[in-house]
Amino acid sequence: MKNIISSLKNFFAHPWFMAIVVAIIVSLFAIWYGAWWSLIIVLPIVYDYYVGGNIKRLHNKLYEKYRWYQVVWAVWCAAVFALVVGVIVHMLLFRWEKPFLITFAVVMAVALWSELKNQSKIYLWIYGWVHAIIFATVVATLIQLYWFQMFVIPTGSMESTLLAGDYILVNKVSYGPRVPMTPLSFPFVHNTMPMNPAKASFTTSWQRDYRRLATCGEVKRNDVVVFNFPEGDTVVLEMPAMSYYEFLRDARFGKTVAERRKNVADNFTVVARPLDKKENYIKRCVGIPGDSLQIVDGAVYHNGEREAFVPKRQYIYYNEYTAKPIKIGIDNATGEYMELPVTDDELVAYADTTRYKLKKIGGAISGSTLIPHTTPAKGQRWTIDDMGPIWVPKAGATIELNAENMAMYGRCIEVYENHTVEYRGDEILVDGVPVTTYTFLQDYYFMMGDNRHGSLDSRFWGFVPEDHIVGKASYIWFSVDPVQGGIRWDRIFTSIE
Repeated sequence: MKNIISSLKNFFAHPWFMAIVVAIIVSLFAIWYGAWWSLIIVLPIVYDYYVGGNIKRLHNKLYEKYRWYQVVWAVWCAAVFALVVGVIVHMLLFRWEKPFLITFAVVMAVALWSELKNQSKIYLWIYGWVHAIIFATVVATLIQLYWFQMFVIPTGSMESTLLAGDYILVNKVSYGPRVPMTPLSFPFVHNTMPMNPAKASFTTSWQRDYRRLATCGEVKRNDVVVFNFPEGDTVVLEMPAMSYYEFLRDARFGKTVAERRKNVADNFTVVARPLDKKENYIKRCVGIPGDSLQIVDGAVYHNGEREAFVPKRQYIYYNEYTAKPIKIGIDNATGEYMELPVTDDELVAYADTTRYKLKKIGGAISGSTLIPHTTPAKGQRWTIDDMGPIWVPKAGATIELNAENMAMYGRCIEVYENHTVEYRGDEILVDGVPVTTYTFLQDYYFMMGDNRHGSLDSRFWGFVPEDHIVGKASYIWFSVDPVQGGIRWDRIFTSIE
């Protein structure tokens, strides 16, 4: 038995076995990524690392023979060491400002001295951990970018399907992983640095066009989807939960859009973010490309058919007899409607809405305006419970353009598909050319939260472009109650429906 175990260990540890396994993994990823040409460089390196050893022998020979090579190698090692150790020290002691450069310089100086003179045991021990951290960071970053990613639910917009404090796993392969459009970014954070939300974690000095790797699936109705917030290209840092464009629609900041923009810029910190660094949102897809969608008394109809049953959808009602709002959800065990607690934030949010006796609140959430941000039709008033019909844009589909539907689709054409839009009398000019029709370049989706009266979603900011899709929410792997504390054991390792 011992001989068998020993033989298996030797087989799996054999250089040729490791080289073949790594070569297969690298080849499959390169083909999937569409960069098969990179194998011309990568496969010889894999062979040499595990079998040939030529690069290692050349390195040792140069290191022993040439002093200049020793200095160059020492500077490189010290820089890598300083980057990792300096970042860790900086995260613990400082904010992400100028002190980081001082920290980096001091640590690199110490590391360079140790490399050239007296490599102490403490230094070598730390250096071993640095190499382990770098390897783990590279592997974890690749997994996060192309396979799956962890997210935490910050709000109650998806109650009762997802609760604030749920930690979820998002499958990026379901819809095809999106190749990073802003590659130069600090690992494991999204758009701001740890302990300093005013500092961007990325640089836009190098950006790439949108591309998505091959997949066998697509977004379907009722999928719970994570995506980049479409209106998140510009953000007011002091109030990140509110869309910048809501500020521009708020008459309290000025009479005209130009005046409001100036007042907001003068009184707040306004920053721009690239597409893949916009905030991540999670909602349920209720409209796919080409759907004709309508919301009637809170229920969604697509192409004339009522939406499929959403297991944990909930609404807020107003009870005239007790003169207080109540929230109604569905008991998962019995399927019966049940009363849920209403938070103080929800009481404030719905303070100005129209109230009915045991009927769903039908007004807009306080402080927000419904799409298309103008009156849809003469004498028609849309509410969060009664909207539409709304056609969801589909790639390759052509529509006639007029002043009325430009209020709905103008942002898609101008912002998401990068055209200039102008108005000259009754004429609409796209890229300076008068047009009467427009053909969409990509698919769009209509997203809504399961907490239908407590969610800022497509009813307020419009469609989600296909290039904003991040992945499909698959599982809850951990859950903590952010208010009362404690672990929600019954939610751990449960699938998301």
